Amino acid sequence: MYRKTMTALLVVGSLGLGSLAIGSTQAQAAKWHKGAPKIARGHWHDKDVMRGRMGETMYISKKLFVLDDNDPHLTHLKYKKMGNRRYKFRGYEFEAGKCQSTVTMHFISKHRVTFKQYGHRSTLYK
Repeated sequence: MYRKTMTALLVVGSLGLGSLAIGSTQAQAAKWHKGAPKIARGHWHDKDVMRGRMGETMYISKKLFVLDDNDPHLTHLKYKKMGNRRYKFRGYEFEAGKCQSTVTMHFISKHRVTFKQYGHRSTLYK
């Protein structure tokens, strides 16, 4: 009787400690950081602009995302790292007030990025 009780207590105790250890080592979800990462900051443009034609341009500073002159600007930028060289930006549309918008970017290299906004995908160069 004593041996069965001790075995049961050890099993229950081991399971309890095991669940505590597993719960404390789980990774936290990606969180939103203020501003923009350094890899994203600067002037970006497509190949048409490089040839002197009209094309897409993008400017990213620490707190501001500007896409051409016709599209809304995002202010109060925040970003979340989604994976290897993938970032999601969130900010308020400058012209729409409290409307939030997101942009997903994939940095292929230091000087080349693809981004997606409003269902439109573009490749830009630094």
